[in-house]
Amino acid sequence: MYDREYFLSYLQAEFPLVNDWLFYLIENSDDIKWIIDYIEESPETFEQMLLYLSEGIRLLPTRPISLSVFSQIITLDANAFNPTRMLGKLWLHLLAETKRLDKTEPVMYPKKEEDIDVLLQDYLLFREDISDSVTLTNLFAETRAGYHPVWEAAAWSHSVLTIPLREIGKLKAIYPAHEQPIVWVVDDAEVFSRITDRVPVLPMICTRQKWTRTAWEVFDRLIDSGSELRFIGDLTPLGVVRAEELLLRYPGKVRTWHMDIKTYLKAKDTEVNLTESDYMLLKKQHVDYLATLKDEMRDQGHPGNLIIVIDDLIEKLTHYYRK
Repeated sequence: MYDREYFLSYLQAEFPLVNDWLFYLIENSDDIKWIIDYIEESPETFEQMLLYLSEGIRLLPTRPISLSVFSQIITLDANAFNPTRMLGKLWLHLLAETKRLDKTEPVMYPKKEEDIDVLLQDYLLFREDISDSVTLTNLFAETRAGYHPVWEAAAWSHSVLTIPLREIGKLKAIYPAHEQPIVWVVDDAEVFSRITDRVPVLPMICTRQKWTRTAWEVFDRLIDSGSELRFIGDLTPLGVVRAEELLLRYPGKVRTWHMDIKTYLKAKDTEVNLTESDYMLLKKQHVDYLATLKDEMRDQGHPGNLIIVIDDLIEKLTHYYRK
């Protein structure tokens, strides 16, 4: 006679990598009736699926990969981990249980498409790898076969590229197309455009106030190639927090540029007041040398606008990066 608890306990011994998830299936029933029904319908099929799930946990990627490629590696079927299939649904539940911090709370199974994407991306899995991208200019890239021709042509012509995540996975190295090993990370799209127009040789990345997975992958390769990141952030509470996030992620490899009190006071926009959420942001993170800028911004009560001082910034960049 089938005994669910005995069967799942047996599977715990057979598949230790998913032990916690199986324990959850033993201890709970209300929110996982669909799983219990499936197990009871075909224990043998569930055990086969558990083999794939365990292998999936063992081979969780360390670099972003499309879900279909991951599925092909694990099961030899590119569609097996599709969230509409039973194996895909079990995979999502397993990941949600793995992500759960408070083991006394129920597993939060994602139901909305965006929630599914967020959960998968937490484990570097992407259902599609086109929309996640980053904009850059004057960077060289290498594949195992040598220079990437598109990046090389764009660098020589000082063209701007928007690169999706799927293309970054093919690259083994990225570095600036300039003798100085510095890449400028510009958080504001308008500032990026203005600098590109007048300092076309500057190696730059535009992050548009969002850390995409593609941006992190590019940063990782730049750091591995010995480059330094120079962050030109907005003189706003959010801009300061984002600067701190980058500094903390790559200690000793990142510097901010003109994120100081002198520049802030010149760029201060007195027509805009800091909001309550802005003041909350000023309490986040802790990087000592940005603390005085935070204090000044808090005292002044206004954000800065880099466009106000863009000509000064471009003049300095032009001095260092002549054609």
